[in-house]
Amino acid sequence: MSIKSSLRLSLILLASLPLIFLTILTYILSYNKYIKFAEDSATKLATTYGEGFYAQINVQIAEIEGLSNASNIQNILLESYNGTSLGVDSVYYDTVTTLLSETSTYMKNTVKFYLYDINGYYITGSDNNSNQGDWDEFMSKSISSITRTTILKSSNINKDAQSIELITPVYVKNEIVGLLRANITSEYFGAFMPKNGDAFILTQNGDYLFSATGLSGDTSLEQQALDILEGNSESGFLNTSGSILKDIYGYYMIDDLDWLYILHQDNEQYKQITTLLPITLIVTLALMLIIAISVSRLLVNKYTTPIISLNNVMAEATAGNLDVISDIQTKNEFGELSDNFNSMMNIISTNYKELNKSKAALEKSEKEIKENYNKIEQLAYHDDLTGLYNRVAFLEFANKTLNDNGSTLDHHAVFFLDLDNFKNVNDTLGHDYGDMLLQQVANKLNSYTDKNDLLARTGGDEFLIFKSNYESIQELKDFAAKLVNIVQFPFNLDGETAHVSMSIGISLFPNNGLSISELIKNADIAMYSAKTTGKNNYRFFNSYMEDDFNRKNDLADILANVISKNEVYLNYQPQQCIRTGKITGFEALMRINSELVGLISPAEFIPIAEDSGAIVALGEWALYEACKFNQSLINQGYGPFKVSVNVSTTQLKDDHIVDVIKSIPSVTGMDLSNLEIEITESVLMNSLEHNLILINEIKSLGVTIALDDFGTGYSSFNYLTQIPIDTLKIDKSFIDGICENEKDKCIADSIINLAHKMNISVIAEGVEINDQLEILKSQECDILQGYLFSRPLSDTQLTELIQQSAEKE
Repeated sequence: MSIKSSLRLSLILLASLPLIFLTILTYILSYNKYIKFAEDSATKLATTYGEGFYAQINVQIAEIEGLSNASNIQNILLESYNGTSLGVDSVYYDTVTTLLSETSTYMKNTVKFYLYDINGYYITGSDNNSNQGDWDEFMSKSISSITRTTILKSSNINKDAQSIELITPVYVKNEIVGLLRANITSEYFGAFMPKNGDAFILTQNGDYLFSATGLSGDTSLEQQALDILEGNSESGFLNTSGSILKDIYGYYMIDDLDWLYILHQDNEQYKQITTLLPITLIVTLALMLIIAISVSRLLVNKYTTPIISLNNVMAEATAGNLDVISDIQTKNEFGELSDNFNSMMNIISTNYKELNKSKAALEKSEKEIKENYNKIEQLAYHDDLTGLYNRVAFLEFANKTLNDNGSTLDHHAVFFLDLDNFKNVNDTLGHDYGDMLLQQVANKLNSYTDKNDLLARTGGDEFLIFKSNYESIQELKDFAAKLVNIVQFPFNLDGETAHVSMSIGISLFPNNGLSISELIKNADIAMYSAKTTGKNNYRFFNSYMEDDFNRKNDLADILANVISKNEVYLNYQPQQCIRTGKITGFEALMRINSELVGLISPAEFIPIAEDSGAIVALGEWALYEACKFNQSLINQGYGPFKVSVNVSTTQLKDDHIVDVIKSIPSVTGMDLSNLEIEITESVLMNSLEHNLILINEIKSLGVTIALDDFGTGYSSFNYLTQIPIDTLKIDKSFIDGICENEKDKCIADSIINLAHKMNISVIAEGVEINDQLEILKSQECDILQGYLFSRPLSDTQLTELIQQSAEKE
């Protein structure tokens, strides 16, 4: 071989071998870098989205467990459990349906709620118009097997792989009375569970959530995922083997649920780059080889220098300087080779810069994801109105404190705060002003809370404070006194003035409980005790409070069933005309004799009935029962008498009582002119404007109105001109002192004279001795009611008394 040919061949080899090596090295380095970046990105994205998904599922668990504790849901299930009423027959049906619908609407209908009784019968739900069936018709898991909050695959009811079922039992006194089911669609989780199927859940038993197929199309990937579930890896990636362009899946282990969150990485951009890069390099290499062959024919001694120069810049490029430029200016093949080299480096440099831009874009996306996660965390752990921590955050903080420092040598306290009369602010000024009041109270409470303690708003006008490691009871008393004094001055709400007070209950760890739920419950009981003993104060929990609280709860349960068990009955106290001595009517008095606890005083059961709402059913029963009895007397030829029935504040809250009164003639046969409704001063003055409208409507039906216990409440003669009353009843407290106390005698005389001038009849209550009767006669009182004439009697005893009175005539 000639030197020329050998040199040409040598030049070709020298030119081509580095280029080939550079091309292969560039491709290998770029490909590995792209794949590594994609795997890291998939892992980070799956971790971020998995944590976001986990936070949202925890929010929904807290939501459904909170709903399961709602009193109306428990009441409607208790009715079904006890066989009292079913479904739409329940008085709670509309309230529960509205609660579930409003909660679902608040979540933009991405979560739908369904309620089942203990036998699995469907009661109601947030979309009650849909075709919902009973539990066993659609659910694979038996209802009896669910004793705690459980997450299942989408049921046959929905037939939608893009949803899951969250089910929690409803407990009442440690007994399961029903189930609450939430169907959660992927839309609820937003970006954390896209509907295109790029994200799904693999459970411990191999089921897929939010996907019909998951990884089942690739057994190797599926086996990798199952192995991860059995191992301890928290996050990472999966990819297919034996393929240059891999499908990459990021995963995140949700330990608490034994779930594997899997997210498919969109590798289209990487695939395009890794596909284009070798083509570009091969084309460039081919071009360089063609140029090398052409140039080799002319290269001899003359071109040694340009070759060395070109070799140097190539070495610099190989070292990593992609912006290197060859400065050979000759107008021959070396010049062309230099230009082509610069073009090649420009292509490589451009591609590298594009990769850097892609990396920057991914880093920006990662930053946005982190910001979104922080926003979600803010929503999950903070109250929107006040900015304080919410109940979820409070429970996490308290549980962590008790678990980390849970020794009985540590001393912690839970404060349960509730604003007294807050409802009046909402009712009189509106909810916007109520919100402003809550914000101002929250700011004041926050200023008194130490940095080691936690203040949370848990709903409505209720707040919780977890005080860590207090030193003495006196410290807690001083702190509670400061909190009570926060609301001693009126609040300025955008020009409006609001007055409220605060009741506080305090429970101590470990004396009053070892778990946060028990501490909150006992603090709540203590707060309720503070309210019942005058409000605007604080009380420490003790066992007597719990006994009293349990007594009230037991009585509330008893009152819910006294009508069905025939444990409620009426006594009647006759009213006698002072002038003629004849019976003019009688007052119906409710009595309860429970099989469980015996006789219950009205002073005890009536406030509980009003708080629990049972007074509505009891009051309606009393109206019908008293009118039936009066009509039976009329049918026997006696009377007609006026029967008086008391009405409570709760009964006057809506217009239902008007409908009940309208139905009395058709239900009992008694004319409404023989009915008198008794209303106390305190009941009347509670929402006076609304009550006046209601009383006028009742009076228009022919019913007479009596104002009971006059003189013990507001005792304003001025509002007598506004109230359409027919009868005024002087309270027993005035009658007791009418013989000895000249002031009581004058007050009674003034009331009687003023009432007569306003054409109002007067009844004196609690007349027990003849001296009282003689004074009332001299003052021309109309009617007496008291033990002097008769104690309260059963219907049989009253009938006998009326018969005896008729025989004397």
